[in-house]
Amino acid sequence: MDKQSGLEKIAALGISFAAGWVAQKVVEKVWDKSTGGLSHDLDDDEARVASIVTFAAVSAIVASLTQVLAKRSSKRMVSNWAAKALDK
Repeated sequence: MDKQSGLEKIAALGISFAAGWVAQKVVEKVWDKSTGGLSHDLDDDEARVASIVTFAAVSAIVASLTQVLAKRSSKRMVSNWAAKALDK
């Protein structure tokens, strides 16, 4: 397993935050459109447990995919930056 450089870690962090925020908004919009409301709200006493668990599972899957894609993207970006720096 290869270690990430400091620049890769910083890039992954920035990409993860941005992608995570966008992914969260997309999941909430899709959930809202498909269920008719944000019934996954933990403060909602009327929310069904199945709905909350399903939303949590979907959110976890999206978060995991976002993290993997952010790590790959940051590695690719840093490699491109390094290649451009060597060309100069």
